[in-house]
Amino acid sequence: MQLEEYQELASRTLVKLDEKLDLCHMVMGIFAESSELIEAIRKEDTVNISEELADKMWFIANYCTIRGYKLSDTYDNSQIYFIDLDDTVNEIDYYTSLLTDLVKKYIAYNKPIDRGLEQLYLTRINGSILSIFLKLNIDFFKSLENNINKLRIRF
Repeated sequence: MQLEEYQELASRTLVKLDEKLDLCHMVMGIFAESSELIEAIRKEDTVNISEELADKMWFIANYCTIRGYKLSDTYDNSQIYFIDLDDTVNEIDYYTSLLTDLVKKYIAYNKPIDRGLEQLYLTRINGSILSIFLKLNIDFFKSLENNINKLRIRF
């Protein structure tokens, strides 16, 4: 499964309410998966790590859909690096926090989202996610496919 196909299939399960509410849902979702990811890492459960990272990808893919980006445009191989699992999770959360702040200012103050910063943050988040997949030798695209299959059952 390629990123474009994943994004299209993920968008089929997106509940569309209102752009601001939807963006809030997506950034909150990226964060919300962190506790489960951390727990999976503590247990060294690579199957669950894969699932939690793929869940994050669902939120990111739909964020990109809402904002009119191709998910593949938020990937840059030069952003793939690895420190250790905990630091990489912290990187994901750090850039998710910055992305959330852009969305918060858009919702609360009607401030336009800086597309350059937004794309940078998405690229950094995705680079960190992909680096965990690579470090743990987990098949990234198979995880995305499993995520879509799980969603087909639920929706």
